[in-house]
Amino acid sequence: MQTLTIQLPGRSYNIGIGTEIVDSDLPQAVAASGTTHAVVVTNTTIHNLYPNRISQSLSGWQGRVDTCVLPDGEGYKNLETLNRIYDFLMDVQANRKTLLIAFGGGVIGDMAGFASATFMRGIPFLQVPTTLLADVDSSVGGKTAVNHPHGKNTIGAFKQPVHVCMDLAFLRTLPPREFLAGYFELAKHGFVHDAKLFETIQAGPLVNAEYDYRANEAESREFWEATILRSCGVKGKVVEQDETETGLRATLNFGHTLGHLIETHAGYGAYLHGEAVGTGMLFAAYLSRKWEHLQERDWSRIRDFLVPRLTPIVLPALNTKSFQTLILHDKKAEGAGVDFILLHKLGAGFIQKATSVETLWPVFQEFVAEFPEVCQVV
Repeated sequence: MQTLTIQLPGRSYNIGIGTEIVDSDLPQAVAASGTTHAVVVTNTTIHNLYPNRISQSLSGWQGRVDTCVLPDGEGYKNLETLNRIYDFLMDVQANRKTLLIAFGGGVIGDMAGFASATFMRGIPFLQVPTTLLADVDSSVGGKTAVNHPHGKNTIGAFKQPVHVCMDLAFLRTLPPREFLAGYFELAKHGFVHDAKLFETIQAGPLVNAEYDYRANEAESREFWEATILRSCGVKGKVVEQDETETGLRATLNFGHTLGHLIETHAGYGAYLHGEAVGTGMLFAAYLSRKWEHLQERDWSRIRDFLVPRLTPIVLPALNTKSFQTLILHDKKAEGAGVDFILLHKLGAGFIQKATSVETLWPVFQEFVAEFPEVCQVV
């Protein structure tokens, strides 16, 4: 097992990364929290695949474990489902010392984290991510939120976990589509902050829509453990410098402005978060090249990496007004413009402050015309 420490002002937490570590790493972290009551928040898919897995892991711990099972899917990442967590916490008589354990992908991590940030004005929580996207993105850094019908992740709070237990054994049951979606977030850290990470990913296992982690685990486990560790390290360093996204951390939103528009406009759940972000990253790189920030060589490398792997996106009709409304509802919007993340070069993202939506719309139209196999508006 590898351990990565996130150092924040006045506190820190560890991320344990390895395979078959949940039975050793998790009990230690729960015991160290000092609680006598843990509430596991999971979804129906994970609960069916791994029934009572967290309770079994904590069987030697002298405390009580209750499990809240939610419906699965981005479409349930809303205030109504969040309220089910609050109801469950009240029913089991949770208090401010109760430890919330998020056991699932990014949706579960975000909702459990937001519940922990707000229930009784804050209770501790711990992450046990089960998807690649949650491993490299949502479980690290303390962003928690639910969706609003008009905007992705617009209702939320910053809440850091007390520990992240990242057992890659859970990736064995991850469908190829979900794995590829997480792969885009992994690559994102290379695009904006670590060109060598991107080169490592390029030289690693060929990941596409048919990639099966379980079938390839034996020969590639060392690669995935090292690459996920490095990706988390990239994000961790950024979070340490800018925990609440007042500047540098916004660069991690590369691809997310268009990605969130896709998720909202297509309907939550129509496309996976990573799929939408993948298309958003291609557009952001295209825009970087169009506006002469990015050299042709780097643009070509990004394009040739992304295009063959992207899930074709089909969006309902858009016009200047609806495009602007959707963009400006994005949480990175400010005034009449949006802070758009662009690239100077591979591994060097930057924030284009208050970018006018009127300048984005014509470039988006050109992008759709040039890449109809990637994104269509019907």
